[in-house]
Parts: sequence; structure tokens; C-alpha cells
Amino acid sequence: MGKLDNQTISIIGNGDVGSGIGASLIKLNQNIIVKGFDKHKEISLTALKSNSITKLTNNYEECVKDSDIIIVATPTSSIYEIFESIKEYLSKTVVIIDTSDTKRAVNQWAEEILPDIGIIGINPFKKNQSFENIFWGIVSYDNSNSNTYAVASKLIDDLSGQAINVDIMEHDSFSGLVETMPIILSTALMNLSNDSKSWKEIYRFIGNRFNKFTDALDNEPINSFSSILTNSDMLLEWVRIYISELLKLEKMLEKNSENDIADYIQKNWENKLKIMNNIDPNTSQSATDYIPSASENILSLFVGSRAARFFTKTKPAVETDKYGFKKRV
Repeated sequence: MGKLDNQTISIIGNGDVGSGIGASLIKLNQNIIVKGFDKHKEISLTALKSNSITKLTNNYEECVKDSDIIIVATPTSSIYEIFESIKEYLSKTVVIIDTSDTKRAVNQWAEEILPDIGIIGINPFKKNQSFENIFWGIVSYDNSNSNTYAVASKLIDDLSGQAINVDIMEHDSFSGLVETMPIILSTALMNLSNDSKSWKEIYRFIGNRFNKFTDALDNEPINSFSSILTNSDMLLEWVRIYISELLKLEKMLEKNSENDIADYIQKNWENKLKIMNNIDPNTSQSATDYIPSASENILSLFVGSRAARFFTKTKPAVETDKYGFKKRV
């Protein structure tokens, strides 16, 4: 049984995040009511059919009335209008939780429109299809209190998640880098490519690498616009830092500095491997010290990971250069 059993929960916004949370809560809490509302009714209908909500509602009043918890899972730019639309129908004890990826604007609007209502922010930093067993940032607002924090913690516990307390300024900075900067960089690359005089020929060469880099543009434009508009100052700082990084690389290319370019690629290849394998990026050891080779991975299926590492590491060492390539005789 979950910690939110016998609760009435409203979810405004029945897209991926709202539906993911709703489905997990329904699975864990037998006597829970999850009401859903989305401006696009077909999205709510899909959520109902997929058992992500238990009741479809047709307007804000019907959705939030008599609810214990309201989860707002919409783009940040929609939240001002939502607060204005629901303020007349809220009980004094209701707790509002938003899942937006920028929090300072929400805090300001909450204080302005709903000063007497408990509100707190959460954000699923590492998303998967079920929204279970992931890291959730908890961001306290001026309207937050011990009760709102307790309710948010219970929600995350029900999702088998790990809660991380994040300062509101840090949250918007971190989210700007990991959530929104990929959208900005993808947009810039797409624009650069499309504006090229050779684009009619270039597009024929597009493959997986280009498509993966621009995957962030698969996000709905309204979500991207909302993330940028409500966090422009943080993003401006990250853009400036990114430009300085490109200028470093530009100098390496101008000098055709083989060692510098190789070191730069090697370092960031290792950093990426650490992220993929949940290795603390602050560790001083090389990612390759932790990450099993292909032969270890295959062998571990038969004899276990420790034995696999033993068998592969006891083979005669192959002399390699500083980049891990086999030295030529």
C-alpha cells in the first residue's frame, strides 16, 4: 500500500509527466482517486484509457474541487493562468505540487495569486517511462511549509524515487543546463544547417549522429519556448560559458594541436562514460577503471561480474599509448 492511499489527487496536465505520475500512484494506492484535466481533451482520454487517471474532468473547477493534492504538470508559462483559474475552488488544506522545469516564476506567481495555499515544487531530473526509481528535486517556495514538504516527500516515496533538496536558484541553473541548453544547441545547429547555402546537398548526408544531437527538438515547441522564456537569465550565463568553450576549441583547431584535441576528446569521452554508468564525476580515477569491457560484459552473463573481471584482467597486458590505442611495432 502506498503512502497516499484514500487521497483525492488532481492532475492538471495529462501528458507524459502527469500520466506517468498518475499511473504509478494508481498502481501503488488501491483506494486513491486521481482526477485529470487537460486543455486538450484527447490527452485526458488517452490518460483515462491507459489507467493514468481514474476520473476525467472537463474544467478546472471540477478537477480541483475537494482535492487533497493538486499536481500541476504543465509547461511553466501555463501556470500563471492555472493559478488564476483554480484559486476560487481550493480548500485551505490543499497542497499544490508543480513539476515545471523552472521554479522562480512559479514561486513569484504562487505568492501573488495564492498566498494562503501551501505550494511546493518537484522536478524529475532523470526521466524514464514509469517515473519510478529516479531522482526528484524538491524546491521549497515562499508558500512552502513542513506539511507541503511532507506531502511532496510521500509522493516521491510512492514513486520509489530519491528526493534531493535543491535551492531555487540552483535548480533553475541546473535545469537550464541539463534540460534547456540541449534544446538551444539543437536549435542553433538546425538553424546553422538550414541557413547554409549548401543545405540542399548537406541534408542528404544526415545520419544518426546529427539526428541524435537534434533529438531535443522533438520536444513540443510550447514546452521549449516556456523553458527558455521563464529562465532566460540563467540560460544566458550558460550560453556565454558554452561560447567560451567553443573558443577554446577554435584555438586548438587553428593551431591544429593534435595532443590538445586528443586530450580534450579523451577527457570528455570519459566524462560521458561516467554519466552513462552512474559514476560520480568528481572521482579522480579514469572511467575505464570502472567500466567493464565488451568481453567482460559478455563473460559476466555466464560466470558473474567479478569472475569476468578476473579472467579478462589476468590476460597478458597489451602495451597502449596515452589514448588507449594499441602501440604499433
